[in-house]
Amino acid sequence: MPTQTYSDRISDPVEILNQVLERTWERVCAAFDIHAGMPEFQALLEGADLHCPGDTARTVLVNMLLEVMGCVSRFSPWYRQPARAYGLVRVQEGQPPRTHWGLAPESDLKWRGCLDMLAVAIRKNSGLIQAYLLVDNLMSAGITEDEEIVVSCHCLPPRRLHVRRVVLEQADIVCDACLYPFT
Repeated sequence: MPTQTYSDRISDPVEILNQVLERTWERVCAAFDIHAGMPEFQALLEGADLHCPGDTARTVLVNMLLEVMGCVSRFSPWYRQPARAYGLVRVQEGQPPRTHWGLAPESDLKWRGCLDMLAVAIRKNSGLIQAYLLVDNLMSAGITEDEEIVVSCHCLPPRRLHVRRVVLEQADIVCDACLYPFT
């Protein structure tokens, strides 16, 4: 009876997406002789429409190219090159016109392999990407200093106060009954 062999490695969608992003980043950096860490995930997806994986892949590549432009050393031959040399052009869309960076036609051809890999990874992980961005937006929305928060002490039942966050951070507010600070 023949034995079946199974791969010990399970495909993790997050790992696959990260590998594609890292591989693309390494290729972009190599093309412009740059050595830099990959930008934050949110920065790569800035301005992306996640409903179309091909457009999202282009947006990710544009954001990578913009990051590379910022990383170029002043001693590099790329330092004084215009955006078009990096493969970027200004695009106007919508009503009223909105200007943003896009890929030049020759850049679209040059990076076709990377764009295809990115589009496939984005399509397979679109739900995961949307969930990540949602959680990140909720986390960054957090409580501001001006917001009012509810604090309580250790009494049973606990006493509750509505105070501004900045007030709680600047002063210790102690309950007069249980002598514990409000948290």
